[in-house]
Amino acid sequence: MPAWGMRLLKFGLLGLALLLPALAVKLGDPLPPFALVDPKGQEVTPATLRKPAVIVFWASWCPVCRAEFPTLHKVAEETGVPFYVISREPKDTREVVLEYMKAYPRFIPLLAGKDKPHEVANRFRVTGQPWTFVVDGEGRVAAVFAGRAGREALLDALLLAGVDLP
Repeated sequence: MPAWGMRLLKFGLLGLALLLPALAVKLGDPLPPFALVDPKGQEVTPATLRKPAVIVFWASWCPVCRAEFPTLHKVAEETGVPFYVISREPKDTREVVLEYMKAYPRFIPLLAGKDKPHEVANRFRVTGQPWTFVVDGEGRVAAVFAGRAGREALLDALLLAGVDLP
């Protein structure tokens, strides 16, 4: 491929990377409708979600998710904010998700209920993983992270969502 073609390809990929977060549910938007279940079989919807909260879309095979989860879990432990995790990988069965989450007891995995987790990811317009949504006390999106959410940025987003940090 000629040099100009490579530059065009890189520019196109960069543009796409910048555009994808703009396609997701936006700041201030209410959560899209969904009905999933927690490991105890209790239905979780935007109305029943404990708020403020964090919703993380992930996949069991995702190396960035694996690298990020210990930091997210520590923030969940320190703040007491519920972290709901939803695998957007259709091949991640209930058993796979629950086994994976044994290392992260503060996370609340949401599993197939009336909806399938990957369908919920589509409603949030999530195009990759991890994607993290911080939800305020009114059930509106206070922050969105496409890719890895850094600890400090996540804590700042929780402050914006009305969380009293320790």
